[in-house]
Amino acid sequence: MVKDIISAGTVNPWWENPQSIDADFHIREIVGKPYYFDNPLKKDLKLDPGKTSILRGSRQVGKTTLLKEKIREAIQTQTIAPQHCLYLSCEAFEDFQELQEVVAAWITRQGNQRLLICLDEVTFVTKWQQALLWLLNVGLLRQTTTLITGSNARDLTKMAERFPGRHVTEVRVYPLCLADYPSVSCFKKYGPEELLRIYSEVGGFPHAVRDYCESAIVSDETYETYANWIFGDAHRFELRRDLLNHILFRIFDASSSQVTWQRLIEKSPVKSHETAAAYVEHLELAFLCHVLNCYDPDKEMSAPRKAKKIYFIDPLLYAVAGGYLRGMRNTFQWWRNVLQGEEMKGRIFEAIVVGHTARKEENLYYWYSANLKREADMLIKRGNNLDLYEIKLKDQSIPPALGRNVRVITPQNFSGNGPISPGP
Repeated sequence: MVKDIISAGTVNPWWENPQSIDADFHIREIVGKPYYFDNPLKKDLKLDPGKTSILRGSRQVGKTTLLKEKIREAIQTQTIAPQHCLYLSCEAFEDFQELQEVVAAWITRQGNQRLLICLDEVTFVTKWQQALLWLLNVGLLRQTTTLITGSNARDLTKMAERFPGRHVTEVRVYPLCLADYPSVSCFKKYGPEELLRIYSEVGGFPHAVRDYCESAIVSDETYETYANWIFGDAHRFELRRDLLNHILFRIFDASSSQVTWQRLIEKSPVKSHETAAAYVEHLELAFLCHVLNCYDPDKEMSAPRKAKKIYFIDPLLYAVAGGYLRGMRNTFQWWRNVLQGEEMKGRIFEAIVVGHTARKEENLYYWYSANLKREADMLIKRGNNLDLYEIKLKDQSIPPALGRNVRVITPQNFSGNGPISPGP
């Protein structure tokens, strides 16, 4: 069936009419729209022969749109001929052998031409790496630019290391960060304080940004869309909806607080710490949350047995977990009202800062000492240097910790794109 679709050109209408790329659903959704974000990641996706790029990120974050924009770029710049640009949604394939067979047959039919192959949501195909490795080893990708997307890190992690000597790079795709908002035309009229308020309410997922730009709210239909893909992806890995629901509720309730596995599962059908850990690990691998471990300064590493701090990657997910999944009507208004409270406003600001920082820093922790009754919201380890931060709505003096100054991140000095610069 997949072969018939490819040969008919119905999935790739630009083969018959190059202008049809402009009529593609994903392109029409963004061109000329006030919510369009010209993602600078496109520059990292080089259309070089023999190069393979893997785009990692959660569902509904704009990865497919990036693929369609690169196809449009290849056609308009005449870098690659329209009939040599292939887009495949990998949800249609049953196994890696079918994927391998179809792609190999298509490449062979093109002859020795410059090609662009886009494999969307490849992680739906079990053992898809075997298909890619075979295509690489037999030389079928020598003249091909290959763009791959996936929304689960179980088999995407460190893919470049699995293909030594190959031109394979990883690109992480996130929801818009606060610093991206001024690049979106409908937000250009707002100042920094108002942008932070809107970002806390809306977040950076494309559908939510579109809703707000068009109607100044996020629709319940959009919350439903994101909830559905959260549970749909979990179902693929045989995770129970009721257990995942509870874990999501508890992450919301414990936002910006230390949480143990025991606290995460109390008053729930989850019976073991191992189950709680497995569900949180799934949320991490699905690019839905960040987990911060406590830093042990004596061992100079994380203390995995101590309590964690768990943050959703985007404010939208707090609204989904805290309101929509609990059956709130008009979830956006409920969430806006919740953010009127200083405590929740501070928690979400902390989540925003941690989430933005986690995009750039590999060694990110929090620090807590029960003996000293002291905590730092973020600890960044860069080589032998440690930088400690507290995240507050208002500036205040924080005593040194671990023999170092503790810098305070506030809405006034937060760049919207990660932490303020490292301390001296």
